[in-house]
Amino acid sequence: MKGNKVTYLDGVRGAAALAVVIAHYLQVFVPAVFENRPELSHFAWDRGVPKTPLNLLFNGNFAVCLFFVLSGYVLSYKFFRTRDRRMVLASFFKRYFRLAVPALASVLLAYLVMMNGWGYYADVRGLTMATMPDPYTVTPGIPELLKQGLYHTFFTYGMAYNPVLWTMTYELFGSFIVFGVLLAAGTSRLRYPVYLAGILWFHDSYYLGFWLGLLLSDLENFRAGSRVRIHSKTALACLAAAGIYLGSYPYVDPAGTVYGWLPLGKALFTNAIAYRTIGAFLLLTVMLSSRLGQRIFASRPLEYLGRVSFSLYLVHFAVLCSFSSLLFLHLSERLVYGWNVLLTTAASLPLIFVLSHLMYAGVDGPIVRLLSRISFRTNRPRASGTSQSGSKSFRQS
Repeated sequence: MKGNKVTYLDGVRGAAALAVVIAHYLQVFVPAVFENRPELSHFAWDRGVPKTPLNLLFNGNFAVCLFFVLSGYVLSYKFFRTRDRRMVLASFFKRYFRLAVPALASVLLAYLVMMNGWGYYADVRGLTMATMPDPYTVTPGIPELLKQGLYHTFFTYGMAYNPVLWTMTYELFGSFIVFGVLLAAGTSRLRYPVYLAGILWFHDSYYLGFWLGLLLSDLENFRAGSRVRIHSKTALACLAAAGIYLGSYPYVDPAGTVYGWLPLGKALFTNAIAYRTIGAFLLLTVMLSSRLGQRIFASRPLEYLGRVSFSLYLVHFAVLCSFSSLLFLHLSERLVYGWNVLLTTAASLPLIFVLSHLMYAGVDGPIVRLLSRISFRTNRPRASGTSQSGSKSFRQS
């Protein structure tokens, strides 16, 4: 089929990045979607819909869990096709720079917003009743900017200046987990007990996604011609339904909803991360066997969205807290609340996409191309069945 693995998985990533953007706009303008507090409600639907599977469309935490499962899959993809440990070593040494350069650029963007007095989130909170902390309270300065962008973001789960950067520590160390397992046991029969141990140890952590993605990549790619495929449409539909159900586990109190019977706070499920991660794992499993899903997510719009997904993820918060907040303030005296939310969001998306494209063209794309030139030379032949497109696979991972 024309839509290859690279394209449709990038499309999945792009859709997840867009879900994160929508989630943060709702968090600021419709906060009752994420909090079980009636006094924050602005509409008739913002307390009911979040308790149904429809919340998957704006469940930013599910999207993050999906990012991590995808990372576990794509970071191990070429190794299972080639068995080349030198490729893994090269990826290990490049990983920090792959993430840090775009992340630092996003921190610089937030710094410019602060220095020019363009942050209006603190003003808009009084109208929207958003409870999210103001991200622009850190004293601006170049030393602090460098410390946040290059150190705290990646080694302390820090997120000053740009709240979405809390995921970068997980992404960096999760990547190192994947690379470490591949180097130590990537071709050993003992790797399956290692996977099981990792899944059990990190069962209530965001790192669970990396282990499940690694396992799925092994099952899918280790032996060409014997990959895991689900041919039954009924089985695929059931797995998709289970994935949507678990992945959409709500932020608000699930008591009295279709999620109420699921154990939480005990045994293996101490928080909702495990449910959302397992949901992401099931949906990715379905995607790998669904030709319809592959065609949809390999479409040109989603392929482009996947290409700029990392940039989209990094820049949207600066727009939300500056342009979007200011526009909402100006429109609040002219439009009813619902139309204000819709118009503000609709007007903000083009600016977000323009900045994302500029970030991709000027920062993210160039760093990927530069790092792709750095490799440990190898004369080993490709394993049979290795995709010739592998060298450019998953450029956003």
